[in-house]
Parts: sequence; structure tokens; C-alpha cells
Amino acid sequence: MSQIPSVLASSSTDQPFGDHNTLNNLDLDAFLKLMITELQNQDPLNPMDNTQMLDQINQIRQIGATDTLTGTLNSVLLGQNIASATGLIGADVDAISDTNENVSGHVNRVSIVDGAPVLELDLKAQGTPELDQGDVGPGVYSYRVVWQTENGLQGVELSGDDAVSTDSASGNPYQSIRLRNLPITDGPKQIYRTDARGTGDYRLVTTITDGTQSTYLDTMADGDRSETRQTEQFYQDAKYSIRNFKIKLANVSSIRSPE
Repeated sequence: MSQIPSVLASSSTDQPFGDHNTLNNLDLDAFLKLMITELQNQDPLNPMDNTQMLDQINQIRQIGATDTLTGTLNSVLLGQNIASATGLIGADVDAISDTNENVSGHVNRVSIVDGAPVLELDLKAQGTPELDQGDVGPGVYSYRVVWQTENGLQGVELSGDDAVSTDSASGNPYQSIRLRNLPITDGPKQIYRTDARGTGDYRLVTTITDGTQSTYLDTMADGDRSETRQTEQFYQDAKYSIRNFKIKLANVSSIRSPE
């Protein structure tokens, strides 16, 4: 009768699972099914002798021990990762999000996704002045980000305390403004901006066609804005001013403990 090859015999080393072992990639359930099938189909006139049976049982024990050890190690690793992740709640991190975007912000909570802990950041839409080369002059700028939905025009406004100042006390003037944590939309969203006075007409700066894009770098001078103005009333839902990001531990580049 045919017999499942011995794990010990098929290995080129003294280890029970060598590189050339035909059972190396079998899990315990698959091995047991093969074993039971072999026993059910053996020749009744020439059954497996005791030595062969002991060899097969020994193989099952070896595979079972390895399977149990692997499960234990995976549980330990998961526990360590969860402890590391929960230790970051309340800290500020710089990282790559699940949408492959650079994000910075406060870790609000930890969740388990596909058997691994991920950090969750709830970040408010905001604008920050940047030193990147651009034509944005000194002043205070207000923004409106709007998009069309089946329920009408939705939007987020950055004005008043949320307006962005490019005035700089240092010798390096701000020349651009980066909008961050923009809401996820089903379709394109338009970005409108005032002039350096922070008042007056909101004129079109750009249209973002990718609804999942969360950042935009504005380098446009006041005079280069489109003549298209945003005058239509839009509905501001608080849920759109906060965007949730999920981050794997491996994608965290820096950590800043809370003050």
C-alpha cells in the first residue's frame, strides 16, 4: 500500500521540517485528512503495521506541536502590537494613512482590522501656511470646499478662527497654503478662496477630481484665481469637517508625546 512519506525521511537535515519536505506546506487539518483517507483505503489483507502507524502518529504530533507553537507566537505578537498601539492613544504621530497619504495628528483610539491593530485619527479640515515655492502673498485667507450630492450642495468653510494666515515674523515668508484632512466625497470637489484680506468673493482655485484626496497645496496668487465665484448656499454638516484615518503601526514615522 502507498504510505504518506515520512517527514523525517524526506528532510535533508535533522529538523522534522526540511526545505524538501513534501508536507512542509500542509496545515494540521490537511495532514489529518490525508492520514484518515489513507487508513480508510488501505489493503485489508495488508494493513499498516504497528511501526508504520507509530511513524504516522509521530508525524501528526510533530505537525500539531508546530501548529500550536505558531498559533501561540502569533497570539503573543498580536498582544505586543496591541499594547504598543494602545500606548500611542493621546500621542501625536506623523504617518502614512490607509489611503497612502501623509497625515499628522492626535491618536484617538485603536481598532483591530484583519487581525492587526490600527491607529485611528479623527482630524479636522484645516489649512496651514507652508514655505514651499508659490505665489501666495502675506495675508489671511478663507476657503470653501464644496461638492454636489443627491441632497444638494455640501461644503466645509475655513474662515474666521479657521482662516489661514501667511504672515511670518521670520525672514522666510510663507508662499503657499496646504489644505489637509479634506472630506471624502463621491465626486469632485471645488476649492474656492478669498484674497489676502480674507474677505470678498470666494473665487475658484482648483477642482479635485479624486473624491478621496485629502490634501491640496495652494500656490496661486490672488490675481490668478478663476473668475468663477462661489455664491450658492451650501449645507455644512459637522461630520464632513472631521475625517477619519486608519494607520498601521509599521507606517508611523514619528511620535510626539502629548504635552
